[in-house]
Amino acid sequence: MKNREKIIQAFYKIKALGWIKSHRSNNTGIGKTFEDCIGVIENNLNEPDLFGYEIKSHRNESESYVTLFTKSPSYPPKGANAYLKNKFGEFYPNSTTLKKLHTSMFASRYNSYANKYSFKLIHSREEQKIYIGVYRLEDKELIDKSVYYTYSDIERALKEKLHNLFFVKALKRNNSDGTESFNFTSAEIYEAPSLNTFLKMLDEGEIMYDIRMGAYSSGKNIGKPHDHGSGFRIKEKNLIKLYGSIEHI
Repeated sequence: MKNREKIIQAFYKIKALGWIKSHRSNNTGIGKTFEDCIGVIENNLNEPDLFGYEIKSHRNESESYVTLFTKSPSYPPKGANAYLKNKFGEFYPNSTTLKKLHTSMFASRYNSYANKYSFKLIHSREEQKIYIGVYRLEDKELIDKSVYYTYSDIERALKEKLHNLFFVKALKRNNSDGTESFNFTSAEIYEAPSLNTFLKMLDEGEIMYDIRMGAYSSGKNIGKPHDHGSGFRIKEKNLIKLYGSIEHI
């Protein structure tokens, strides 16, 4: 049996179970529940989850962004987002030493951060790089563009993490005990993502980059950077544009 047939068969088995109580009490509950049912060990590794497919999930009624992949910038090779946090982040409440930097940015427009900075992705086709541009808020003067991604690293992430994507959808209901249950209703198989399409969607503001950097406030790692999942994200409804092959299950 081929991998495609295996994952489709596994989905139908879960679908046949009907309503399943959520295994986690937050927005990632649907994905956690599905992966537990299908026997996937939760991971953040840059490799597909099951049968060669990366599993992603979404609530049918939601139009929020989903993560394409999390990946540290190409340059500097170590600590790039930590550098941005330390230089441009804001202090945690009641702290004068620990900083955080949580912001979303696009290539199509400037954002506003901490009433002081603007972040914007700078896409250079000539250099084949995507820079994280930091600007002064008041006049949009460029302050820093030392952190960037290369085309080759982006393409590698697409091929390694998202070459085959199994996307599940579910209905939700609230239980009397305050928990949620999910009914997995449909799925889609996405294959062959294109770097050129990714870059076009980036230019048009359909793909954003999130920095979610913080710092450990206690324990043996106190003060050290803590990346909460910085990466590229896209609206679920736009996923169809990124892939050359789509099959509805």
